[in-house]
Amino acid sequence: MRDRKLRKIKIMSEENQKQRLWERFPIPTNLTLCFLVIGIGFAALLNWKVVLGVDIGILLLSVVDYTLTFKGGNIQGERVCPRHFSVSSENSIGILLKNTLPSSRRVRARDQTPAEWTPAPVLKAVIPGRSSLKLEYSVVPPERGKYDFGDLFIRVEGPLGLISKPMKVSAPEAVRVYPSLQPLRCADLATYRRVAHKWGLRPTRWRGEGREFESLREYVEGDDPRKIHWKATARFDRPIVQQYQTEKNQIVMILLDVGRLMSAVSEGKTKLDYALEAALHLAHNALMGGDQAGILAFADRVISFIPPKKTAEQMQSILEATLPLRPILVEPQYEEAILWVQSRVRRRSLVVIYTDLLDELASENLLSAVSLLRPLHLPLCVAIRESEWDTLLSDPPATVQGVYERAVMQELLHRRSKALGGLVQKGALAMDLPPSKLSIGTMERYLEVKRRGLL
Repeated sequence: MRDRKLRKIKIMSEENQKQRLWERFPIPTNLTLCFLVIGIGFAALLNWKVVLGVDIGILLLSVVDYTLTFKGGNIQGERVCPRHFSVSSENSIGILLKNTLPSSRRVRARDQTPAEWTPAPVLKAVIPGRSSLKLEYSVVPPERGKYDFGDLFIRVEGPLGLISKPMKVSAPEAVRVYPSLQPLRCADLATYRRVAHKWGLRPTRWRGEGREFESLREYVEGDDPRKIHWKATARFDRPIVQQYQTEKNQIVMILLDVGRLMSAVSEGKTKLDYALEAALHLAHNALMGGDQAGILAFADRVISFIPPKKTAEQMQSILEATLPLRPILVEPQYEEAILWVQSRVRRRSLVVIYTDLLDELASENLLSAVSLLRPLHLPLCVAIRESEWDTLLSDPPATVQGVYERAVMQELLHRRSKALGGLVQKGALAMDLPPSKLSIGTMERYLEVKRRGLL
């Protein structure tokens, strides 16, 4: 996978180099080339000296056309694009061209995209005199990170249409490509957003459907008699019950493993990319619901840490901190990351750990580290399995090799299930999800924790 990416980057760099060479020198237009081809035809019938004279005349006219290209005005260019992009999503970029010349000009424009991206296409247009025109093209950023756009290259045909004169517009621009944050299609999440602003203000550790008083209402059949407010009942001379609301201002701390197991690729993206998208969805919805959210990325050491807050700038801080994260081919040190959290987050929190459990060594390290979180914190361990495993197990094997692969896969899943069971015995919540269900599955478990009052 890495070699394929390196080859792709090399090909794109070569194309960008060709683009720069093509944009530096003036070239004849199609009209000039037609004249030259006609001259070659006449050379077969007439004296070559006559053809030479015609070619010299065309050359002189091309020089005149070149010098008159920008007489009385100029062509100005400007890139119009967002500062933030979304990975693997189509993003529109515009090139705004302004013609200050009295007459129209035929132009070709090309943007210099980052070296890792697909080169921009050549855009052609005719700009009327003393007016402007916007050209657009689309790009799909392949990976998240920080990237730099280069200059704009424009070719302008002269008034005679014989030569195109190049010009370069300095337009360096730094952009950021964030993970895809498309809205989750989940009815429970829609309900969650609707009622989030009605939640309470203070945290609590009571179990149940919420212990913070919200309002009083009349008793209806089926209500819990233990919720009857006896003073209000005596005052109004009819049964009155108390309503409670889910607690707010609780802490969601996300631990993101960026070790070697998270470098595995499934459906075209690494497990780290899937985990990062799910973590950002969880942080965003926790902040929208009034909770505090923080994130810690770790491998063999703590790489970045954003303490839990619920300020308006917290989501942007989390995005900036996770933007440069890449998988590191080392074993994750769960204990060091959890001790870091314990020393900096003193209130009871939901600690969500995105990782994988491919071998027994990794699961043993995670088991011993999770026990350090209890009883103060509530750990939620989310293991990410390859979606190809489900496909392999759902399809009946057609060959002997397929039978062996299926047997190995079942043994691997049995070990994962055993490791997850060990986490549950340690007092943690555990999930094993494919990438396609990672965001929704984590959000559903977070909402369940809120509804049950486990924090």
